[in-house]
Amino acid sequence: MIDSAGREPTVLVVGSIHHDRSLLVPRLPGPGETVISGRTLDGLGGKGANQAVAVARTGVHCDLLGVVGDDGSAVVVRRELLAHGVSVAQVGVVPGRQTGRATVVVEDAGENLIIVEPGPVDLIARNMIDANLCDRDTPPAVVVVQGEVPAPVICWTAESAKEAGSRFVLNLAPVLPVDLAALRQADPLVVNEHEATALLELLDGTPRTVDGLDDALGVARRLIGTGIRSLVITLGADGAVLADRHRVHHEAAFPATVVDTTGAGDCFTGTLAAGLACGYPLVEATRRGMAAASIAVGQTGAATAYPTRAQVDAVLHSGAVLR
Repeated sequence: MIDSAGREPTVLVVGSIHHDRSLLVPRLPGPGETVISGRTLDGLGGKGANQAVAVARTGVHCDLLGVVGDDGSAVVVRRELLAHGVSVAQVGVVPGRQTGRATVVVEDAGENLIIVEPGPVDLIARNMIDANLCDRDTPPAVVVVQGEVPAPVICWTAESAKEAGSRFVLNLAPVLPVDLAALRQADPLVVNEHEATALLELLDGTPRTVDGLDDALGVARRLIGTGIRSLVITLGADGAVLADRHRVHHEAAFPATVVDTTGAGDCFTGTLAAGLACGYPLVEATRRGMAAASIAVGQTGAATAYPTRAQVDAVLHSGAVLR
C-alpha cells in the first residue's frame, strides 16, 4: 500500500496493552446486584493494542510501543498482536510486574462496562518514544496515543511527533488532565460525546451535558475555540462531529446491527489513523473509521471483530454493512 506521496504508510501506536476477560450477560447489573454470565471470552485488549490491530487490519504497517509484565498474560497478548500483523519489536517486558488486565461486562443489547487494571504502562519512558520518532531516519506518518497512558507520556509523544514531523492523533479516552500544548498539537483530537464534555469542563470549569447533535456541535465549537487544531467527536449511532478552525459539521453514521460495542471506539480511531497515513483527508479518514466501527459492533469481542480494508471499502461503496 502506497500513500499519496508514493511512500509506504506507517503508524506508530503508543499505548496500553491488556489481557481482557469478557463476561456476556443478559443485562448490566445495577448497584449491589448479581447477574449470572452465560459465556466468557478471553483475549487481547487495551486501547493501544486494539488501535494497533485496527491499523494493521487495513494493511498499513503498524508498530506498537508499550509495556507488558513477565507473566502468562504477556505471552497471550504478544501472540495475538503478531497474529493480527502488529509489530511488537517495541513492546517492552517489565520483570516482576503483571500485564495490564481488563474485565469487560457485555449485555445482550450490546452495551458494556469495563474495569481496567493498567499494569506497567507507567513505565513507558521518554527515550522509548524518542527512539521511535526523533531518532528514526524515516519516522511514521502518524503517531497515535490514548488516555490509558499517563499524561506525561501523552505530552512526550506530542512533542516528539512535532519534532519528527509525524501527524499526532490523540484519543483522550479516558479524559485526564493534559497540557493544552499537547491538545493543540492533536490533528485530530478524538473523543466521544461524554469525553468531549468532560474535557471542556476541565478546560473552563463549567459542567455540561450533551443531549443530541446540536449540543455536540456546540461543544465542538467551544473546544476548537481553545486552540485545538482539529477535533472528531464520535456519537455512536448518530455518527460524528468534525471540527477545525474553518468549519464544524456532522457526518452521518452507517447502518449497523449492534451486538457488542466493546472496542468500537478503538476500531474507529485506528482505522482513521490508517486512513490519514494513506493520505486521506480527515473527512474521508473519519468516514472510513465509522464504516469500520459499523462492522465491528456487529460481532462479539474487540480486536477479533475489526474489519479488513476490503470490508471497509465495501461499506463505503454500498452505504451499508454487508453480511
